[in-house]
Amino acid sequence: MPPSLPPLTLSQAVAETFSGGLFYGLYLITTCYANRWLFFADEGWKFRKNIHWFMAITTNLLTAMLLVNTAFIVHAPMAQSVFVEQGHTPQEFVPPAWDAIVRCMIANTIALAADIVLMYRLWLVHNRSLRIIYFPIFLWVGGIVCTILQGFLQVKHISDPNFGPYQWASVNMNVGPGITLIPFWGSTVVLNAYCTGLLIWRIRQASKKGESVTVARQLQYLLRILMESGILYLAISIAHFSAWFAQDNFAIHVIGGLNSIIIGIAFNLILIRTAQNRAEGEEINYRGDRVSTMNFKSKPMVISVEYQSSLEIEPTTCPSDSSHHSA
Repeated sequence: MPPSLPPLTLSQAVAETFSGGLFYGLYLITTCYANRWLFFADEGWKFRKNIHWFMAITTNLLTAMLLVNTAFIVHAPMAQSVFVEQGHTPQEFVPPAWDAIVRCMIANTIALAADIVLMYRLWLVHNRSLRIIYFPIFLWVGGIVCTILQGFLQVKHISDPNFGPYQWASVNMNVGPGITLIPFWGSTVVLNAYCTGLLIWRIRQASKKGESVTVARQLQYLLRILMESGILYLAISIAHFSAWFAQDNFAIHVIGGLNSIIIGIAFNLILIRTAQNRAEGEEINYRGDRVSTMNFKSKPMVISVEYQSSLEIEPTTCPSDSSHHSA
């Protein structure tokens, strides 16, 4: 039987709302900065000629989904307060079933969107080799299957609380169906560790063979960006994955609420910091220290227009045709 956990108290719901609101505020700041680099030139407020629309749309879709998710976090203590004012005890409050369904679906969708961008970057770094992304694609498709199964179980549970897995599951099922959310977040952790590790390894190899000190320095800076954001993403994903084994509804609510927001922050930080680094690189180039080409190895392998765009906003130069299928 699944563990029977007490519902959130009113004070716990308020604490969840406060922590979620605090981090969402930080996320909005990073989103504003990311959009500044996405749509405007490095200096001033002139629109870019070549906007990377895939990154721009993804960034702002994540913002919209996180806004809806935060609205649900805020709504919960408000509804519970009204319920208590009507003469009921806080322990009697049961949140509507659609609340958990929407929040779980949004959280999964945000993770899937961030993962597909990470796979896209890995694909570009490895000369558009499909072989290198077969494993993460398998994990990503598995995440979609888990999300569909999760929605089915949650909807079915509304009409039949004793339906199938809810009878024998030995993990937390109060907030969402842990039997599907645990493999989902487990696959997300493995996917991110795999992709981030290979990205870091590839760029590290390139930094050792940099044509100049400036090139090596830029690649090392890119390494730090990917490592810091990757650690941030992995840390919250591992915490969220582990929380489903705990006998504490409060921990699942708080970590689950922060999980999507921190993923968004990590996503934005890569855009912001690489764009700033590119702008600084252009200043160096203007002074006569050319930094446009970054070779990965003797085989044509450079940081291409597409990869610079996937990490940053707008490429500084166009590599030769021989190096187009690269990084």
